[in-house]
Amino acid sequence: MRMNTRGRYGIQLMTQLACRVTDPRPVGLKEIARVTGLPWRYLEQIAGSLRKASLIAGRPGRAGGHRLGRSPDLITLREVLETTTGSLSLMDCVDTPSVCDHSQTCASRHIWVTVTQELRDVLDRYTLSDLAMRPCAGCRAAAAKARDTRTPARPSRRGSSTSRRRKDIRSNE
Repeated sequence: MRMNTRGRYGIQLMTQLACRVTDPRPVGLKEIARVTGLPWRYLEQIAGSLRKASLIAGRPGRAGGHRLGRSPDLITLREVLETTTGSLSLMDCVDTPSVCDHSQTCASRHIWVTVTQELRDVLDRYTLSDLAMRPCAGCRAAAAKARDTRTPARPSRRGSSTSRRRKDIRSNE
């Protein structure tokens, strides 16, 4: 299973809004497109779906802008993905057994139901707040915090031990 472009872009759009949740001004989609490199027109289409689901509030256009419809810690990744891509299901028969005549006797259907539910459960555990705290989310504050907490890289010892061994070998000869 692979997440489609609408789902990936929807997550990135919502993460950008989550990073700017304390900004009093609504954020324009052109600004998000500039920061992320995502196509502005496609973001407009995705934003329409997110507005209908009340995950974001705002209006398109020159004087428009968007903000999250509720707190980022209350919006799960599953909500965003299902709003932008539809139901998360590995097989059609998982949610609608009647689409397959063999659903009742299928040897593998219970596995697909279990895997689908596990995927949904994992995506329900993560919120936009979780993503907004990651430096790759485009949130400058989170990136600065991550840089400050990183441990410095250890210097390479590769050359020194090799050189020392060579010297030891030469001195023994």
